This record gives sequence, structure tokens and C-alpha cells, in this order.
Amino acid sequence: MVFMCGRYSHQLTWSEIHELAGMAFPVPEKDPKSNFNVAPTHFCPVVLTDGKDTWGETAYWGFVPHWWKKSLNDKKFNTINAKAEEIHKKATYRDAVQQHRCLVPATCFYEWRKSDRQPFAIGIGDGHDGFKPFLMAGIWSRWSGNYKDSQSEDTFDACTFTILTREAGDRMAEIHTREPAVLTDDEIASWMYKPLNEVISQVLEPTPSQLLYFRPVAKAVGNVRNNSPDLMQPESTLF
Repeated sequence: MVFMCGRYSHQLTWSEIHELAGMAFPVPEKDPKSNFNVAPTHFCPVVLTDGKDTWGETAYWGFVPHWWKKSLNDKKFNTINAKAEEIHKKATYRDAVQQHRCLVPATCFYEWRKSDRQPFAIGIGDGHDGFKPFLMAGIWSRWSGNYKDSQSEDTFDACTFTILTREAGDRMAEIHTREPAVLTDDEIASWMYKPLNEVISQVLEPTPSQLLYFRPVAKAVGNVRNNSPDLMQPESTLF
């Protein structure tokens, strides 16, 4: 399977996430900490629904299905992304996608160009060589267990999530064959609350190329230990 969207950036407060989602919901008292190099296993702010209630919390990036009985370390299959066109068929996701959907706030995502491994920060352009925050479609599951083994005292109990991906649009395809399922304003509520068969066609539509802004950035973003606003700064005009 071809994975993408393995890194992204977010700097939003809960109030800003409320505004971006266009809905009110309970959230933690403390705002999420900015993360300029979000990587799998990080805890990130998300907006969750269970089909009845909607709320915000921080969740673990790397979906763990509710039926997983082994330790977290024993989970060898990659669940940071899920192909939107396959989620209704995959045993890992087909239960959760019916009602356990989520919104993943981001400022940009990072991807490496196939031809030369040049990293890019990619997102919705603000018209001034910058990014407008956006929401990506995801699904979630609450999982409790052990990090290492059944004898370990290091336990895990949290919501986990994956980001949906789809086939890339024309311009994005110059970087990668897939893109995250970025939602337009009128798709946000639909993704959260409508039956899957009514909304999946929208989720599969690529983001229009004219809305995307591509910024070449330094290779330092490839090291997850690097985490500062400098990672989002342009390296040069390569694209």
C-alpha cells in the first residue's frame, strides 16, 4: 500500500478549531500545544463524533481497532492513513467508519517529491504565500491495552485515529499519487453526520489544484526531533 500524509503541522486553539469546523462542542480546558512536525504516535487535537455526541480531545495518531487484543507494540500494520475508497471493505475500519468519524485540524502537511525527495509543505493557500488552516477527514477508535505486553505496567487508554487519503489531483500528483482528504466547508458536517453512501463521493474528490499552495522546505523536516516554525519556512522557489 502507498502511504502518504505521514507528517503535518497544526497551531490552532480550540476556539479556532470551533470556528474552522463551524460548530460548537465541548473541549478540554487547555489549548493543544502547537506541533510543527506532527508524526505518527503523537497525540493531536481532533474533533470526534460517535453518531450522537461531538467533542474535541487529543488522540493518538495511528488507528487501533477496538477488537485488537495484543499489545500496541505487536501491531505491525500501518494505520496512520486509510484509503477512502476502501474503508467500507477493510476489517480494520469498516465498523468505525459508520459512526466513529473525526476531523483532523492542520495548517499544512508535508510530502516528499517522488523525483528528487525534495520536501514540500502543502496546504490551502491564503493568497499571500501562506496557508489557511483546514480539516482532514478521519475515523477513530477508543482502545485500551498495554504498550508492550500483558505484564507491562505501561498501559494505554485513549482515542486513536487515522487520516483518510484519496487519489491525488493533477498538481498534487507531481509530488505524490495520494493526498489527504481535505474537507471543504460544506463537506465538514456531511462527513461527520451523514450516512457513508451519501458522503463518500465528496470525500473521494481531489482538492482543486488552484486552491493548493506548495512551499519547498528544508530537509530538516524529515527528522521528527526537529519541531519549530522554521520547518514551514520556504527553502527556495523550486516549484
